[in-house]
Amino acid sequence: MIFAVLITTIFLILRLPSLFEPYWYGDEGIYLTIGQAVQKGVTLYSRIHDNKPPTLYYLASIGLTVFGFRLLLLLWMIPTVYVFFKLCRHFFDLKISQILTLVFVVITSIPVVEGHIANAEIFMLLPTILAFYWILNRPLTNLWLFVSGLLLGFAFTIKVPVAIEFGLICLWIIYQTLFARSKNIKNIFYHLVSLTFGFFLPIFIYFIYFFFKGASASFLYSALLQNFGYLSSWTTGSHSGSASQGGLSQRLLILLLYWLFLGVLSLKKIINPQFLFIASWLGATTFGALLSERPYPHYLIQTIPPLILAAGLAISQQIIPRLINLSIIICFVAIVLAGKFYTYPVLSYYSNFYQYVLSRKSASDYRSYFGSRVNLNLEISQYIQQHTTPQDKIFVWGDEPYVYALSQRLPSSRYTVAYHILDFNGYQETMDRLKAYLPKYIAIYPMTSRPFPELDDFIDKYYYLDKNFDDVLLFTLRQ
Repeated sequence: MIFAVLITTIFLILRLPSLFEPYWYGDEGIYLTIGQAVQKGVTLYSRIHDNKPPTLYYLASIGLTVFGFRLLLLLWMIPTVYVFFKLCRHFFDLKISQILTLVFVVITSIPVVEGHIANAEIFMLLPTILAFYWILNRPLTNLWLFVSGLLLGFAFTIKVPVAIEFGLICLWIIYQTLFARSKNIKNIFYHLVSLTFGFFLPIFIYFIYFFFKGASASFLYSALLQNFGYLSSWTTGSHSGSASQGGLSQRLLILLLYWLFLGVLSLKKIINPQFLFIASWLGATTFGALLSERPYPHYLIQTIPPLILAAGLAISQQIIPRLINLSIIICFVAIVLAGKFYTYPVLSYYSNFYQYVLSRKSASDYRSYFGSRVNLNLEISQYIQQHTTPQDKIFVWGDEPYVYALSQRLPSSRYTVAYHILDFNGYQETMDRLKAYLPKYIAIYPMTSRPFPELDDFIDKYYYLDKNFDDVLLFTLRQ
Protein backbone atom coordinates (compact mmCIF):
# COMPACT_ATOMS: atom_id res chain seq x y z
CA MET A 1 0.00 0.00 0.00
CA ILE A 2 2.80 2.41 0.89
CA PHE A 3 4.57 1.60 -2.39
CA ALA A 4 1.36 2.17 -4.38
CA VAL A 5 0.84 5.59 -2.79
CA LEU A 6 4.49 6.54 -3.31
CA ILE A 7 4.66 5.55 -6.95
CA THR A 8 1.29 7.17 -7.72
CA THR A 9 2.44 10.43 -6.16
CA ILE A 10 5.71 10.44 -8.09
CA PHE A 11 3.89 9.50 -11.30
CA LEU A 12 1.42 12.40 -10.98
CA ILE A 13 4.03 14.98 -9.91
CA LEU A 14 6.27 14.14 -12.85
CA ARG A 15 3.48 13.99 -15.46
CA LEU A 16 1.32 16.90 -14.29
CA PRO A 17 3.37 19.62 -16.07
CA SER A 18 3.03 17.83 -19.40
CA LEU A 19 -0.71 18.48 -19.40
CA PHE A 20 -0.19 22.24 -19.55
CA GLU A 21 2.47 22.55 -22.22
CA PRO A 22 1.76 24.79 -25.21
CA TYR A 23 1.70 23.58 -28.81
CA TRP A 24 5.41 23.30 -29.57
CA TYR A 25 6.41 19.74 -30.47
CA GLY A 26 6.39 19.27 -34.25
CA ASP A 27 5.34 15.62 -34.50
CA GLU A 28 2.59 16.13 -31.95
CA GLY A 29 1.32 19.03 -34.05
CA ILE A 30 1.08 16.66 -37.03
CA TYR A 31 -0.74 14.01 -34.99
CA LEU A 32 -3.27 16.51 -33.66
CA THR A 33 -3.84 18.08 -37.08
CA ILE A 34 -4.53 14.67 -38.58
CA GLY A 35 -6.60 13.70 -35.54
CA GLN A 36 -8.81 16.76 -36.02
CA ALA A 37 -9.11 15.94 -39.72
CA VAL A 38 -10.17 12.36 -38.94
CA GLN A 39 -12.76 13.72 -36.51
CA LYS A 40 -14.20 15.76 -39.38
CA GLY A 41 -14.43 12.76 -41.66
CA VAL A 42 -11.26 13.27 -43.72
CA THR A 43 -9.85 9.95 -44.95
CA LEU A 44 -6.43 9.22 -43.54
CA TYR A 45 -3.54 8.81 -46.01
CA SER A 46 -5.51 9.54 -49.19
CA ARG A 47 -6.68 13.01 -48.08
CA ILE A 48 -4.23 13.84 -45.29
CA HIS A 49 -0.79 12.31 -44.94
CA ASP A 50 1.85 11.06 -42.56
CA ASN A 51 4.06 8.00 -42.76
CA LYS A 52 3.17 6.13 -39.57
CA PRO A 53 0.67 3.32 -39.00
CA PRO A 54 -2.86 4.54 -38.26
CA THR A 55 -3.57 3.88 -34.57
CA LEU A 56 -1.64 6.90 -33.28
CA TYR A 57 -3.76 9.27 -35.37
CA TYR A 58 -6.98 7.77 -34.07
CA LEU A 59 -5.68 8.20 -30.54
CA ALA A 60 -4.95 11.84 -31.43
CA SER A 61 -8.53 12.17 -32.71
CA ILE A 62 -9.66 11.29 -29.18
CA GLY A 63 -7.35 13.82 -27.51
CA LEU A 64 -7.77 16.63 -30.11
CA THR A 65 -5.71 19.10 -28.04
CA VAL A 66 -2.31 18.92 -26.35
CA PHE A 67 -4.05 18.72 -22.98
CA GLY A 68 -6.42 16.00 -24.15
CA PHE A 69 -3.70 13.99 -25.88
CA ARG A 70 -1.35 14.20 -22.89
CA LEU A 71 -4.21 13.29 -20.53
CA LEU A 72 -4.91 10.24 -22.67
CA LEU A 73 -1.22 9.34 -22.43
CA LEU A 74 -1.27 9.77 -18.65
CA LEU A 75 -4.24 7.39 -18.37
CA TRP A 76 -2.58 4.98 -20.83
CA MET A 77 0.58 4.86 -18.71
CA ILE A 78 -1.27 3.74 -15.55
CA PRO A 79 -1.85 0.16 -16.81
CA THR A 80 1.56 0.30 -18.50
CA VAL A 81 3.27 0.82 -15.15
CA TYR A 82 1.19 -1.94 -13.55
CA VAL A 83 1.97 -4.47 -16.30
CA PHE A 84 5.67 -3.59 -16.13
CA PHE A 85 5.59 -4.25 -12.37
CA LYS A 86 3.95 -7.63 -13.01
CA LEU A 87 6.65 -8.41 -15.58
CA CYS A 88 9.33 -7.50 -13.03
CA ARG A 89 7.75 -9.90 -10.55
CA HIS A 90 8.23 -12.70 -13.06
CA PHE A 91 12.00 -12.19 -12.83
CA PHE A 92 12.67 -10.67 -9.40
CA ASP A 93 11.51 -10.55 -5.80
CA LEU A 94 9.15 -7.86 -4.53
CA LYS A 95 11.78 -5.37 -3.36
CA ILE A 96 13.79 -5.37 -6.59
CA SER A 97 10.57 -5.23 -8.62
CA GLN A 98 9.44 -2.14 -6.73
CA ILE A 99 12.78 -0.41 -7.28
CA LEU A 100 12.78 -1.22 -10.99
CA THR A 101 9.18 -0.06 -11.40
CA LEU A 102 10.02 3.22 -9.70
CA VAL A 103 12.93 3.70 -12.12
CA PHE A 104 10.58 2.91 -15.01
CA VAL A 105 8.06 5.52 -13.85
CA VAL A 106 10.73 8.22 -13.53
CA ILE A 107 12.45 7.59 -16.88
CA THR A 108 9.20 7.32 -18.86
CA SER A 109 7.72 10.44 -17.26
CA ILE A 110 10.50 13.04 -17.47
CA PRO A 111 11.58 14.95 -20.60
CA VAL A 112 15.05 13.40 -20.94
CA VAL A 113 13.87 10.92 -23.62
CA GLU A 114 10.54 12.65 -24.36
CA GLY A 115 8.54 10.24 -22.23
CA HIS A 116 6.09 13.03 -21.42
CA ILE A 117 5.20 13.58 -25.09
CA ALA A 118 2.45 11.65 -26.89
CA ASN A 119 4.68 9.82 -29.36
CA ALA A 120 4.13 6.37 -30.84
CA GLU A 121 7.02 4.83 -28.88
CA ILE A 122 5.44 5.55 -25.49
CA PHE A 123 2.00 4.31 -26.54
CA MET A 124 3.32 1.02 -27.92
CA LEU A 125 4.87 0.04 -24.56
CA LEU A 126 1.58 -1.20 -23.07
CA PRO A 127 0.61 -3.80 -25.69
CA THR A 128 4.24 -4.87 -26.12
CA ILE A 129 4.95 -5.40 -22.40
CA LEU A 130 1.60 -7.13 -21.91
CA ALA A 131 2.31 -9.48 -24.83
CA PHE A 132 5.72 -10.37 -23.39
CA TYR A 133 4.23 -10.88 -19.92
CA TRP A 134 1.68 -13.35 -21.26
CA ILE A 135 4.31 -15.16 -23.33
CA LEU A 136 6.31 -15.73 -20.15
CA ASN A 137 3.48 -16.38 -17.70
CA ARG A 138 0.94 -18.34 -19.72
CA PRO A 139 1.29 -21.81 -21.21
CA LEU A 140 2.48 -21.92 -24.79
CA THR A 141 -0.96 -22.76 -26.15
CA ASN A 142 -2.33 -21.63 -29.48
CA LEU A 143 -4.92 -19.42 -27.74
CA TRP A 144 -2.46 -17.48 -25.61
CA LEU A 145 -0.03 -17.17 -28.49
CA PHE A 146 -2.80 -15.77 -30.66
CA VAL A 147 -3.65 -13.21 -27.95
CA SER A 148 0.01 -12.25 -27.55
CA GLY A 149 0.36 -11.94 -31.32
CA LEU A 150 -2.76 -9.78 -31.39
CA LEU A 151 -1.21 -7.42 -28.84
CA LEU A 152 2.05 -7.21 -30.79
CA GLY A 153 0.04 -6.63 -33.98
CA PHE A 154 -1.82 -3.79 -32.28
CA ALA A 155 1.53 -2.34 -31.20
CA PHE A 156 2.69 -2.66 -34.82
CA THR A 157 -0.24 -0.46 -35.90
CA ILE A 158 1.26 2.19 -33.59
CA LYS A 159 4.91 1.89 -34.68
CA VAL A 160 6.60 -0.47 -37.16
CA PRO A 161 9.75 -1.48 -35.14
CA VAL A 162 7.61 -3.82 -33.02
CA ALA A 163 8.02 -6.26 -35.93
CA ILE A 164 11.54 -6.95 -34.62
CA GLU A 165 10.12 -7.99 -31.25
CA PHE A 166 7.60 -10.20 -33.05
CA GLY A 167 10.55 -11.91 -34.76
CA LEU A 168 12.19 -12.37 -31.37
CA ILE A 169 9.09 -14.07 -29.95
CA CYS A 170 9.02 -16.43 -32.94
CA LEU A 171 12.60 -17.46 -32.17
CA TRP A 172 11.76 -17.74 -28.47
CA ILE A 173 8.92 -20.17 -29.23
CA ILE A 174 11.29 -22.31 -31.31
CA TYR A 175 13.87 -22.23 -28.52
CA GLN A 176 11.33 -23.10 -25.82
CA THR A 177 9.86 -25.95 -27.83
CA LEU A 178 13.15 -27.50 -28.93
CA PHE A 179 15.35 -26.96 -25.91
CA ALA A 180 13.39 -25.92 -22.87
CA ARG A 181 9.90 -27.43 -22.69
CA SER A 182 9.40 -30.29 -25.10
CA LYS A 183 10.79 -31.94 -28.20
CA ASN A 184 7.48 -31.86 -30.08
CA ILE A 185 8.53 -30.18 -33.31
CA LYS A 186 4.98 -30.37 -34.66
CA ASN A 187 3.90 -27.86 -32.01
CA ILE A 188 6.27 -25.24 -33.42
CA PHE A 189 4.27 -24.92 -36.61
CA TYR A 190 0.92 -24.49 -34.87
CA HIS A 191 2.36 -22.10 -32.30
CA LEU A 192 3.97 -19.91 -34.95
CA VAL A 193 0.79 -19.90 -37.04
CA SER A 194 -1.29 -18.81 -34.03
CA LEU A 195 1.16 -16.05 -33.12
CA THR A 196 1.51 -14.86 -36.72
CA PHE A 197 -2.24 -14.86 -37.35
CA GLY A 198 -2.77 -12.72 -34.26
CA PHE A 199 0.05 -10.38 -35.28
CA PHE A 200 -1.25 -9.68 -38.79
CA LEU A 201 -4.94 -9.50 -37.87
CA PRO A 202 -4.97 -5.82 -36.69
CA ILE A 203 -3.18 -4.55 -39.79
CA PHE A 204 -5.48 -6.69 -41.97
CA ILE A 205 -8.55 -5.16 -40.29
CA TYR A 206 -7.16 -1.71 -41.03
CA PHE A 207 -6.58 -2.75 -44.65
CA ILE A 208 -10.22 -3.85 -44.98
CA TYR A 209 -11.36 -0.57 -43.41
CA PHE A 210 -9.30 1.56 -45.80
CA PHE A 211 -10.32 -0.64 -48.72
CA PHE A 212 -13.95 0.30 -48.17
CA LYS A 213 -12.88 3.93 -47.77
CA GLY A 214 -11.18 3.72 -51.18
CA ALA A 215 -7.76 4.34 -49.65
CA SER A 216 -6.18 0.88 -49.38
CA ALA A 217 -3.35 1.71 -51.80
CA SER A 218 -2.55 4.97 -49.97
CA PHE A 219 -2.67 3.12 -46.66
CA LEU A 220 -0.24 0.40 -47.75
CA TYR A 221 2.14 2.87 -49.34
CA SER A 222 2.14 5.58 -46.66
CA ALA A 223 1.88 3.49 -43.49
CA LEU A 224 4.07 0.57 -44.51
CA LEU A 225 6.00 0.69 -47.79
CA GLN A 226 7.09 4.31 -47.50
CA ASN A 227 8.89 3.47 -44.27
CA PHE A 228 11.52 1.48 -46.15
CA GLY A 229 12.71 4.66 -47.83
CA TYR A 230 12.44 6.47 -44.51
CA LEU A 231 14.89 4.01 -42.95
CA SER A 232 17.69 5.28 -45.16
CA SER A 233 16.58 8.86 -45.68
CA TRP A 234 18.71 10.25 -42.84
CA THR A 235 21.93 9.00 -44.43
CA THR A 236 20.92 9.34 -48.08
CA GLY A 237 19.05 12.63 -47.69
CA SER A 238 16.04 11.35 -49.60
CA HIS A 239 13.04 9.12 -49.11
CA SER A 240 13.85 7.41 -52.38
CA GLY A 241 16.58 5.24 -50.88
CA SER A 242 16.29 1.56 -50.10
CA ALA A 243 16.41 0.06 -46.64
CA SER A 244 19.84 -1.42 -47.31
CA GLN A 245 21.47 1.94 -48.05
CA GLY A 246 21.48 3.03 -44.42
CA GLY A 247 23.37 -0.05 -43.21
CA LEU A 248 20.17 -1.82 -42.12
CA SER A 249 21.21 -5.24 -43.43
CA GLN A 250 24.54 -5.03 -41.61
CA ARG A 251 22.85 -4.13 -38.34
CA LEU A 252 20.36 -6.97 -38.80
CA LEU A 253 23.22 -9.41 -39.30
CA ILE A 254 24.85 -8.16 -36.09
CA LEU A 255 21.56 -8.62 -34.23
CA LEU A 256 21.17 -12.20 -35.48
CA LEU A 257 24.76 -13.03 -34.50
CA TYR A 258 24.14 -11.47 -31.08
CA TRP A 259 21.04 -13.63 -30.59
CA LEU A 260 22.98 -16.70 -31.72
CA PHE A 261 25.76 -15.90 -29.24
CA LEU A 262 23.23 -15.63 -26.40
CA GLY A 263 21.60 -18.89 -27.47
CA VAL A 264 24.92 -20.72 -27.32
CA LEU A 265 25.60 -19.30 -23.84
CA SER A 266 22.18 -20.50 -22.73
CA LEU A 267 22.65 -24.02 -24.12
CA LYS A 268 25.98 -24.24 -22.32
CA LYS A 269 24.22 -23.18 -19.08
CA ILE A 270 26.40 -20.07 -18.73
CA ILE A 271 23.26 -17.90 -18.66
CA ASN A 272 19.74 -18.89 -17.64
CA PRO A 273 16.56 -18.49 -19.75
CA GLN A 274 15.65 -15.27 -17.93
CA PHE A 275 18.98 -13.72 -18.90
CA LEU A 276 18.55 -14.98 -22.45
CA PHE A 277 15.11 -13.44 -22.80
CA ILE A 278 15.94 -10.02 -21.36
CA ALA A 279 19.25 -9.65 -23.20
CA SER A 280 17.65 -10.74 -26.47
CA TRP A 281 14.80 -8.27 -25.96
CA LEU A 282 17.27 -5.45 -25.31
CA GLY A 283 19.03 -6.32 -28.56
CA ALA A 284 15.74 -6.24 -30.48
CA THR A 285 14.72 -2.84 -29.11
CA THR A 286 18.20 -1.41 -29.66
CA PHE A 287 17.95 -2.49 -33.28
CA GLY A 288 14.52 -0.82 -33.47
CA ALA A 289 15.86 2.39 -31.98
CA LEU A 290 18.60 2.47 -34.62
CA LEU A 291 16.37 1.63 -37.60
CA SER A 292 16.42 5.08 -39.17
CA GLU A 293 19.75 6.20 -37.65
CA ARG A 294 18.06 9.33 -36.33
CA PRO A 295 19.20 10.59 -32.92
CA TYR A 296 15.70 11.40 -31.64
CA PRO A 297 15.47 10.61 -27.92
CA HIS A 298 11.96 9.14 -28.09
CA TYR A 299 13.36 6.27 -30.18
CA LEU A 300 15.11 5.09 -27.00
CA ILE A 301 11.81 4.67 -25.12
CA GLN A 302 11.28 1.19 -26.55
CA THR A 303 14.60 0.10 -24.99
CA ILE A 304 13.66 1.21 -21.48
CA PRO A 305 11.75 -1.92 -20.27
CA PRO A 306 14.44 -4.48 -21.21
CA LEU A 307 17.22 -2.09 -20.17
CA ILE A 308 15.75 -1.71 -16.68
CA LEU A 309 15.23 -5.47 -16.43
CA ALA A 310 18.84 -5.98 -17.51
CA ALA A 311 19.93 -3.62 -14.74
CA GLY A 312 17.95 -5.74 -12.32
CA LEU A 313 19.77 -8.84 -13.53
CA ALA A 314 23.08 -7.06 -13.03
CA ILE A 315 22.44 -6.85 -9.30
CA SER A 316 20.85 -10.27 -8.81
CA GLN A 317 22.96 -12.70 -10.89
CA GLN A 318 26.06 -14.69 -10.09
CA ILE A 319 29.43 -13.26 -10.97
CA ILE A 320 29.92 -14.57 -14.56
CA PRO A 321 26.38 -13.77 -15.81
CA ARG A 322 26.65 -10.44 -14.03
CA LEU A 323 29.84 -9.56 -15.90
CA ILE A 324 28.28 -10.59 -19.21
CA ASN A 325 25.20 -8.53 -18.44
CA LEU A 326 27.23 -5.49 -17.47
CA SER A 327 29.17 -5.83 -20.72
CA ILE A 328 25.89 -5.82 -22.66
CA ILE A 329 24.69 -2.69 -20.82
CA ILE A 330 28.03 -0.96 -21.46
CA CYS A 331 27.74 -1.82 -25.16
CA PHE A 332 24.23 -0.36 -25.18
CA VAL A 333 25.46 2.89 -23.63
CA ALA A 334 28.31 3.03 -26.16
CA ILE A 335 25.81 2.56 -29.02
CA VAL A 336 23.64 5.40 -27.69
CA LEU A 337 26.66 7.68 -27.38
CA ALA A 338 27.91 6.74 -30.84
CA GLY A 339 24.44 7.44 -32.24
CA LYS A 340 24.64 10.93 -30.71
CA PHE A 341 21.14 10.73 -29.29
CA TYR A 342 20.32 14.07 -27.75
CA THR A 343 18.25 14.59 -24.62
CA TYR A 344 16.08 17.31 -23.11
CA PRO A 345 16.82 19.13 -19.84
CA VAL A 346 14.85 18.05 -16.80
CA LEU A 347 15.38 20.51 -13.95
CA SER A 348 14.74 23.63 -16.04
CA TYR A 349 11.57 22.01 -17.44
CA TYR A 350 10.03 21.55 -13.99
CA SER A 351 11.37 24.88 -12.76
CA ASN A 352 9.69 26.64 -15.68
CA PHE A 353 6.34 25.01 -14.89
CA TYR A 354 6.32 25.62 -11.15
CA GLN A 355 7.49 29.23 -11.57
CA TYR A 356 4.50 29.72 -13.85
CA VAL A 357 2.12 28.00 -11.40
CA LEU A 358 3.41 30.15 -8.54
CA SER A 359 2.94 33.33 -10.67
CA ARG A 360 6.67 33.99 -10.78
CA LYS A 361 6.61 33.80 -14.56
CA SER A 362 4.08 35.11 -17.06
CA ALA A 363 2.20 32.83 -19.44
CA SER A 364 4.13 34.28 -22.36
CA ASP A 365 7.50 33.66 -20.69
CA TYR A 366 6.37 30.16 -19.74
CA ARG A 367 5.52 29.37 -23.36
CA SER A 368 8.75 30.92 -24.63
CA TYR A 369 10.71 28.24 -22.78
CA PHE A 370 9.52 25.72 -25.37
CA GLY A 371 10.66 27.71 -28.39
CA SER A 372 11.02 31.18 -29.84
CA ARG A 373 8.03 30.75 -32.19
CA VAL A 374 5.54 29.29 -29.70
CA ASN A 375 3.91 32.62 -28.83
CA LEU A 376 4.04 33.74 -32.46
CA ASN A 377 2.30 30.58 -33.66
CA LEU A 378 -0.37 31.05 -31.02
CA GLU A 379 -0.95 34.63 -32.16
CA ILE A 380 -1.18 33.60 -35.82
CA SER A 381 -3.54 30.75 -35.01
CA GLN A 382 -5.84 32.93 -32.95
CA TYR A 383 -5.98 35.50 -35.74
CA ILE A 384 -6.83 32.85 -38.33
CA GLN A 385 -9.50 31.33 -36.10
CA GLN A 386 -11.13 34.73 -35.56
CA HIS A 387 -11.23 35.53 -39.28
CA THR A 388 -12.35 32.18 -40.67
CA THR A 389 -15.17 29.70 -40.26
CA PRO A 390 -14.67 26.04 -39.27
CA GLN A 391 -15.32 25.09 -42.92
CA ASP A 392 -12.51 27.29 -44.26
CA LYS A 393 -9.19 25.70 -45.13
CA ILE A 394 -5.73 27.20 -44.70
CA PHE A 395 -2.21 26.40 -45.88
CA VAL A 396 1.08 26.81 -44.01
CA TRP A 397 4.34 26.81 -45.96
CA GLY A 398 6.63 25.92 -43.10
CA ASP A 399 7.27 23.25 -40.49
CA GLU A 400 4.69 24.59 -38.06
CA PRO A 401 1.76 22.12 -38.02
CA TYR A 402 0.54 23.52 -34.70
CA VAL A 403 -1.06 26.41 -36.63
CA TYR A 404 -3.57 23.96 -38.06
CA ALA A 405 -4.21 22.29 -34.71
CA LEU A 406 -4.42 25.54 -32.74
CA SER A 407 -6.70 27.32 -35.20
CA GLN A 408 -8.72 24.11 -35.68
CA ARG A 409 -8.64 24.66 -39.44
CA LEU A 410 -7.74 21.89 -41.86
CA PRO A 411 -4.97 22.18 -44.47
CA SER A 412 -5.83 22.45 -48.16
CA SER A 413 -2.85 20.23 -48.90
CA ARG A 414 -2.54 16.55 -48.05
CA TYR A 415 0.73 17.42 -46.33
CA THR A 416 0.87 19.22 -42.99
CA VAL A 417 4.51 20.36 -43.07
CA ALA A 418 6.88 21.68 -45.72
CA TYR A 419 9.49 18.98 -45.17
CA HIS A 420 6.98 16.32 -46.22
CA ILE A 421 6.32 18.19 -49.46
CA LEU A 422 10.08 18.34 -49.96
CA ASP A 423 10.83 14.75 -48.94
CA PHE A 424 8.02 13.16 -50.94
CA ASN A 425 8.30 15.56 -53.90
CA GLY A 426 4.74 16.68 -53.34
CA TYR A 427 5.03 20.11 -54.97
CA GLN A 428 2.71 19.44 -57.91
CA GLU A 429 0.19 17.57 -55.80
CA THR A 430 0.18 20.43 -53.30
CA MET A 431 -0.43 23.00 -56.03
CA ASP A 432 -3.27 20.89 -57.44
CA ARG A 433 -4.89 20.74 -54.01
CA LEU A 434 -4.45 24.47 -53.41
CA LYS A 435 -6.18 25.24 -56.70
CA ALA A 436 -8.97 22.78 -55.98
CA TYR A 437 -9.53 23.87 -52.35
CA LEU A 438 -8.62 27.54 -52.27
CA PRO A 439 -7.43 28.18 -48.72
CA LYS A 440 -8.78 31.27 -46.98
CA TYR A 441 -5.33 32.06 -45.59
CA ILE A 442 -1.77 31.09 -46.56
CA ALA A 443 0.98 31.55 -43.96
CA ILE A 444 4.51 31.79 -45.33
CA TYR A 445 7.37 31.09 -42.95
CA PRO A 446 10.85 32.17 -44.12
CA MET A 447 12.65 29.23 -45.72
CA THR A 448 15.21 30.48 -48.20
CA SER A 449 16.63 26.98 -48.64
CA ARG A 450 13.24 25.65 -49.81
CA PRO A 451 12.10 27.68 -52.81
CA PHE A 452 8.56 27.07 -54.06
CA PRO A 453 8.17 29.39 -57.09
CA GLU A 454 4.82 27.86 -58.14
CA LEU A 455 3.38 28.78 -54.76
CA ASP A 456 4.77 32.32 -55.07
CA ASP A 457 3.08 32.74 -58.45
CA PHE A 458 -0.18 31.32 -57.09
CA ILE A 459 -0.16 33.78 -54.18
CA ASP A 460 0.62 36.74 -56.45
CA LYS A 461 -2.35 35.86 -58.63
CA TYR A 462 -5.05 35.03 -56.06
CA TYR A 463 -3.97 36.51 -52.71
CA TYR A 464 -2.89 39.72 -51.03
CA LEU A 465 -0.84 40.34 -47.90
CA ASP A 466 -3.18 40.66 -44.95
CA LYS A 467 -0.80 40.87 -41.99
CA ASN A 468 2.83 40.53 -40.91
CA PHE A 469 3.68 38.50 -37.82
CA ASP A 470 7.36 39.31 -37.40
CA ASP A 471 8.96 37.45 -40.31
CA VAL A 472 5.83 35.39 -41.08
CA LEU A 473 3.61 36.64 -43.90
CA LEU A 474 -0.11 35.91 -43.79
CA PHE A 475 -1.92 36.16 -47.11
CA THR A 476 -5.68 36.11 -47.57
CA LEU A 477 -7.76 35.14 -50.58
CA ARG A 478 -8.85 37.99 -52.88
CA GLN A 479 -12.62 38.49 -52.89
